This record gives sequence, C-alpha cells and structure tokens, in this order.
Amino acid sequence: MNTLNEIPSRILRSIFPKVRMALALTISIVADLLDYTAAPLLVMPIIGDVFDLIVMSMLYSVTKSKVSLIMNLAEFIPFLGDFLPVYTASTIIWILRESEYDSRFMAKRLVRLLSNIKTHV
Repeated sequence: MNTLNEIPSRILRSIFPKVRMALALTISIVADLLDYTAAPLLVMPIIGDVFDLIVMSMLYSVTKSKVSLIMNLAEFIPFLGDFLPVYTASTIIWILRESEYDSRFMAKRLVRLLSNIKTHV
C-alpha cells in the first residue's frame, strides 16, 4: 500500500528523466542551429570556443554523461565541429543509453541517418 509520502517521489522519479532528456535535446538542437545560422560570428576562434564551452557545460550539467562530454569535444576540431550536428548526435545517443535501448544496430542507423542528412542538404 502506498503512503502519501511515497506517491510524489514515484511521480518525480518517472517524470524527471523525461524532462532531463527533453531539456538536453532542446539545448543541443538550439546549439547546433546556432552553429549553422550564426556561423560568421561563431567562426571566430575565441567567440566560438567560449560558445562551445558554455553549451558543453550546460549539457553536462543536465546529462552528467562523460561519454557525451567527450563526444562534444569534437566541436573543437576545425571544420568537423562546424558542419556536423555533434551536440544533437551525442544527446540522442545519451537518450538511447538512458532509456536502456543501447544497441549497436540503433547507433549504426543514427550515424547513417546523420550522414544522409548532411549529403542531401
């Protein structure tokens, strides 16, 4: 039997991970869009690096994932980080791992999808 004190903690445990996932995905999509739209401003080394550090710290504070943090370091590689949606890809992989759907098949499909998007644009 559930007591009144257990009910809010159960609701919070089931909702909080979904809110974290949505927040991380929103941050990463907005950051990748800003990477493309504000390219002339973010191409400058200092401004672009500060922007990348802010986004990476925000994503790490939400996800607490060291794997995603290491993947996000690809943003510092010239040209590669500017043209690939690194933040979105790492966040989607984090979401798949958090939702316990960690499959090589799904990761391969994600990489194939992202590579097709870049070639068709």
